[in-house]
Amino acid sequence: LFRSPASSCPVSRRLLRLRTMSCCCGEVEKDPEEEVKADGQELKQGDDADPQYGPAPNRGCTDAWCLLVLLAAWGVYLAVTFAGMVDGNPQKLAMPRDYQGAYCDVETNWNNGPNLKGFSKLSYTMNATSSTDMIVKQLMCSSAVEQAMTQGTSPILQTQDERQDYLCECCKIPCQKCSGSLQVGGDLTSVSGIQEVISSKLADLRGMTNPANLFDPSGSNGNVFQDMWSEATKFFNQVCLKDCNTDFSAANTTVTGGADSPRYWDYTMSDDDSMKKFFDALKQSGPQEIKDTIQESFRFKALPKSMCNYPASKCIPMPGLEFEELVADSGYCSFKMASDVINGVGQGVSDAFVGLGGDAFADSMAETFGKWVGDFVRSIDTFIVVCLMAFVIGFIYMVLLRLLVGFCVWISVFLVFAILLLGGGLCYARSYQCQGSGLFETAQQMGVGIATTAAVAADNAINQKQAASEELVGDGGNYSGVQQYSKNGNKCVPWGQGFGAAYTIVSYPDSGLQTNNDYNNYCRNPYKPEDRYKAKTIWCFTSNPEVKWEECQPVGVIQPICEHGYDISSAELRMVLEISSFVLWGLAGIYLILIVCFTNRIRLAIAVNKVASVFVGQTPMILLLPAVQAIVAAVWALVWALSAAFLLSQVPDGYVPTRAFHTYAEAYGTADTPGKCNDQWPTGSVWKDDDNCEMINGTAACWKCYPPRYAFDTRFAASFFVFLWNNALNVAVGQCIIAGAVSVWFFTANRSKGSKSAIKTSVYNVFRYHLGSLAFG
Repeated sequence: LFRSPASSCPVSRRLLRLRTMSCCCGEVEKDPEEEVKADGQELKQGDDADPQYGPAPNRGCTDAWCLLVLLAAWGVYLAVTFAGMVDGNPQKLAMPRDYQGAYCDVETNWNNGPNLKGFSKLSYTMNATSSTDMIVKQLMCSSAVEQAMTQGTSPILQTQDERQDYLCECCKIPCQKCSGSLQVGGDLTSVSGIQEVISSKLADLRGMTNPANLFDPSGSNGNVFQDMWSEATKFFNQVCLKDCNTDFSAANTTVTGGADSPRYWDYTMSDDDSMKKFFDALKQSGPQEIKDTIQESFRFKALPKSMCNYPASKCIPMPGLEFEELVADSGYCSFKMASDVINGVGQGVSDAFVGLGGDAFADSMAETFGKWVGDFVRSIDTFIVVCLMAFVIGFIYMVLLRLLVGFCVWISVFLVFAILLLGGGLCYARSYQCQGSGLFETAQQMGVGIATTAAVAADNAINQKQAASEELVGDGGNYSGVQQYSKNGNKCVPWGQGFGAAYTIVSYPDSGLQTNNDYNNYCRNPYKPEDRYKAKTIWCFTSNPEVKWEECQPVGVIQPICEHGYDISSAELRMVLEISSFVLWGLAGIYLILIVCFTNRIRLAIAVNKVASVFVGQTPMILLLPAVQAIVAAVWALVWALSAAFLLSQVPDGYVPTRAFHTYAEAYGTADTPGKCNDQWPTGSVWKDDDNCEMINGTAACWKCYPPRYAFDTRFAASFFVFLWNNALNVAVGQCIIAGAVSVWFFTANRSKGSKSAIKTSVYNVFRYHLGSLAFG
């Protein structure tokens, strides 16, 4: 219907020449419609079908019934929106939440949570259990305590089973719960050494000395509290306080009586900690010097109840830290080093610590879609400014498009290919990243696996040896492979000598400790059937003096085995990431083939865009259409987001269980089975209530759930459907108006281009005849 002779328009001739080059794998057939004919007759000027006049004027309404359906959908949207405003509280989507999911500045929290009215700032206190973990293990697993526990005429632990349990708890013997010797900062061989070292470390941690000592690598605690910043979520509790100025100095109050009285917390292990019974036994029956050290050095100052409405264990400030509000009225506090620490370690180091800690908590707080919606509601003014700036930038881009379209297209093509490749690599590495380790550490273990696999394969090829079986079944007791390196790349030492002197062919005849009558240094898991403790997989003694023994992975195993779980706890998400990496790499390959095949098509697209810029130049009023569309889209998105916030914030009371669970796995789940707290989506989360463990069937249950910020239901689904429908209609109307205007302009004679009202004609046709079809999609 809309053909014109190629000779009548220079633009048509140019596109025609490009079109003949645009086929990737064959020749283009001639288009019979290029002959300007209608029913075998040449078109005459003035006919209704004359292409000079663009779109045919003879038309009628299409799909008008769909407008009635659209009106009904708007009615449903209004109904669910008004219903949501009755029970919803959009503020909960953006309010800060503490470590147990309670909302700051809210009087009544879920499951009898704390009254936090007036406590509007989310700040940080020391997680005393995690902060003292290394110190407690150094104490409990020292040679001096081991002697008191297991040796002498009257050891604290009376039975052999208790002594074996203690040795396994300290990883002094290979057993299922350990992957190697504990690295706790050095051994303490005497009671006097315990008094000196443990007291000194805890004095720094309790703020009894210059705060700079805690973060000084030459201090009593070494690098422990320098390295903690990348794992700040482990060493700090997120709590709601009245302001961000509450820090260590606030714990030194001298007021007595009432909620302003100072508080203290005497260190105690959680009821579900397997080391607790040994710590309690040492505190009760150990040498008097050690008992005195525990009593005097393990007492911490806590903030008064009026400043921190939580148990004392959650209100212990960290020495050397101050806080300031991240953004005015945001409700979130950020780290700031005290002046004593800055003077001690330097401004640059202090800034680095603060940055790492902030990043760690920023990652943990970027939790949910509901939080994003809440942030949007709080930042509506920013949203409006961004919309205006986006339009200005888009307008400038359109002006420059005529000159830069070729450059932009080819750069975009290359960037898409690069993003696919890099995205695949990042997804693969992230899917196997272990909890508490960075991407580089995970890459190191993968590198060890690749290197040992390549080295063994090369050795077999050069020496023409048959590859040994690397099959590992169960605990690896029958493993007969040739792995000579631990999982972190430490060289194994031969059995039967040094630390492995007790592991001889006589004691373990079936463990494959010898090769050609000489003791080998291959990873094995030697044990006797009657042994109470044994390692859970193959291992070896290493040549590294800092690592006595360590587990191994068979040759050919590339991905690391994560002892403490993966950094991404969801097995489904890890699988999605791994699959996504291969999908992205596959798409990159397909994409490259398509680019090579369709190079001429891309050139044609560039030419078409240049022609479009000619249309814009001759019809400048068309630039107002995207502006109007942007305003309509922004206003609609704003209205819908406010209404959706009410619907999202309505989380039912019974969404997650209120009782406690025995283990983290029971509450949060495992790689294969979801837990009680996250068996539906959106998922709840898990926290440990050390101060109020429940005894269920004689076993301590300390793990509890808290619900997500938001929940989806059918009302939100209806609202979201109408949101998408209106967006699609807005886009379709704009596209159809532009298409109609271009048709009128293109088929207008060159001498008359720009004089005919192309936009007016197109707008009339869209709203008079075809709005129903656009609503229909």
